[in-house]
Amino acid sequence: MTTDINQQNPYKVLGVSRDATQKEINDAYGRMIKNFDSSSEDFSHTGQPSLGERIALAQEAYNTLSNEKKRSAHNQSIDNLKEKPTPNSAQAAGRQMQLSLRKSRESNGNGSTRQNVYRDYYGFSEKPFDLTPDPKYLYLSPKHKEVLAHLVYGLQENNGFLKIIGEVGTGKTTICRSFLRELRTDFSIAYVFNPAINELELLQTINSELGLPCETDSKKKLVDTLNIFLLKERAKGHRVVVIIDEAQALEVKVLDQLRLLSNLETETEKLIQIVLIGQPELDELLTKNELRQLRQRITISWELLPLNLEETRGYIQHRINIALGKGRVQFTRSAAELIYKYSHGIPRMINVLADRSLLIAYTMSTKKITKKIVRPAIKDIGGLNPIPTWIDSLYKNVIPGILALCILFFGINYYMLPDFNTETDNQKDINILIKENPIVPDSHNSLKPRHPVIDLPQAEIINSKTTQESIISNDKTRVSNKSNLIELPKIRRVPSNKPLNISQQDKLITYLASLSLEESRLEATNWILKKWNIELASYQNKGQDLLRSLAEEQNLLAYDLNADFDKLSVFNYPVILEISLPNAQGTKYLSLLSINGERGVFGSVDRIEMPLATIERLWTRKSIILWKNFENLPERLEVGFKGKQAIWLQKNLRLLGFFKGRESHFYGPKTQLSVAKFQRKRLIKDDGRFGTESKIMLYGLLNIYQTPKLTNS
Repeated sequence: MTTDINQQNPYKVLGVSRDATQKEINDAYGRMIKNFDSSSEDFSHTGQPSLGERIALAQEAYNTLSNEKKRSAHNQSIDNLKEKPTPNSAQAAGRQMQLSLRKSRESNGNGSTRQNVYRDYYGFSEKPFDLTPDPKYLYLSPKHKEVLAHLVYGLQENNGFLKIIGEVGTGKTTICRSFLRELRTDFSIAYVFNPAINELELLQTINSELGLPCETDSKKKLVDTLNIFLLKERAKGHRVVVIIDEAQALEVKVLDQLRLLSNLETETEKLIQIVLIGQPELDELLTKNELRQLRQRITISWELLPLNLEETRGYIQHRINIALGKGRVQFTRSAAELIYKYSHGIPRMINVLADRSLLIAYTMSTKKITKKIVRPAIKDIGGLNPIPTWIDSLYKNVIPGILALCILFFGINYYMLPDFNTETDNQKDINILIKENPIVPDSHNSLKPRHPVIDLPQAEIINSKTTQESIISNDKTRVSNKSNLIELPKIRRVPSNKPLNISQQDKLITYLASLSLEESRLEATNWILKKWNIELASYQNKGQDLLRSLAEEQNLLAYDLNADFDKLSVFNYPVILEISLPNAQGTKYLSLLSINGERGVFGSVDRIEMPLATIERLWTRKSIILWKNFENLPERLEVGFKGKQAIWLQKNLRLLGFFKGRESHFYGPKTQLSVAKFQRKRLIKDDGRFGTESKIMLYGLLNIYQTPKLTNS
């Protein structure tokens, strides 16, 4: 009995120690599966188990060590028995592995291993498209990688409130559980998955999750207990994180209670971090005036979008590979496209369609999933609408419109226009009718001016000889005849001499909607160039090449930044903001020139003053900083760099109190540590590499370089 246990020891199967962490177990299992995928050897003739048997044994070992109860029971059984020497030959090890596999099958002979009707047919280790949020099935598309990186970085850097939103089924809970596994061990986590609670129940739930007393009905006692715990954890170097899933279901009072919890802090840092995860309705909830203080404290906000077509194909193959189905089952390109079309790229619906398709393919005894198999799966599920294509839009919108116009013209022709073909008692010659009802008066001199519906400026009459010199294309409408040219100016708002005060979002939308994309970009850039004392006149016709020309001729570089108003204040440069107008009115640009408390000064055709809250929902959080690399520093300064630029960096960091010691041409660990301290102080990624954001910050802080400021502080 002892020998069997040793030879079936899951630690030895996966090659990990008894005190291995879950991450080490996952890594070992992943490496073993990769080796199986690349191996085609068959050891059955040598007495060793076949590839399928070895995969099953590895899966059994992983399941044992991943389950806390199973792992504890196995450890206890090992402690109660004396170990004996393990076999010293490959043949003996193979025979013992086969024996353990056979016993495992016999012990599960009641059919418990058959978790899914088609699992054995396809050779899956488990159901690949289960709806449970298993972190090991997380497919890291570029969108997911970016969200995960921001969340991990935000928690490690103690950035206060974090928010992630996404449509139903996009994988919010899965990515939440995944980044919990990525955190270091010095985190204490309170995970609240049922937000339909009041303020008292919230505090009780958080304390309970952290292992604190929670039976009292006094909110003060609960908060005091939590505060004492937070101080003790901080003294140990630990951090406390509260994660609220399905946060869109929280009441306003409960959200405000979370804000009050975030006030638990020392003189230098917050004691608790809060992560809000929810559906897009969470954004609507946070726009309420009662939550404006909470909204301002959210430092990192990200939206988890559905997968695109290529990501959908990769997602399906990824889950099949994790379930050990690589090379055993195939989803054709057309099948994946159809799944994407009806799932809209939402992972949960991809799982539902793929699972049903596998079941139908199983009944048809085929391992190749084609379009013909996916169609009945879609029909079985029902209620799914495909993503509309341009052809669908054509049939749905354009063709009915054309038919309606045809019917309208037919009606006008039939009922309203005179019928010259019908003979009547008072029949007249067509020439007589024209003379009696002339379209154009006999004399052009009899034209009388009509009052326009909109009072436009009076048209100018320009001689044909001067038109070639004075007409600017796209700014005027031309009407010409043999002797003269009448030009009607394009209606365009004239800049106001006084600043505009806008306090309502709908007025701002109306204002920006009157500009084209290029006009708004040019006007916004003009204000930033004024801040840099650069005249726009010589760059007005550059179009898409404007930023490139500024970089080449003025050493004025553009840097794209995702931020909020607090982070922009830290950078302290005027910026160009990207604005997304509702109802498909398009993207516009607006410059932010200064911030004073809760109000800002913006630039477009006019100088605009308005509260920051007015623009907050329209701003995509994307912005462009124009900056100068005054010293022509290399793109990246990091450990190992040698040159005079390292001395320049060390001297200026010393001026700001971040560098101590002697300067050197070498960018070493001391310089890296000083840069990291500078970055941490300025709330940017503290990787110790002096990159673009660090250069922008440092130039702006040094008085010897003339840079425009966003705030006076």
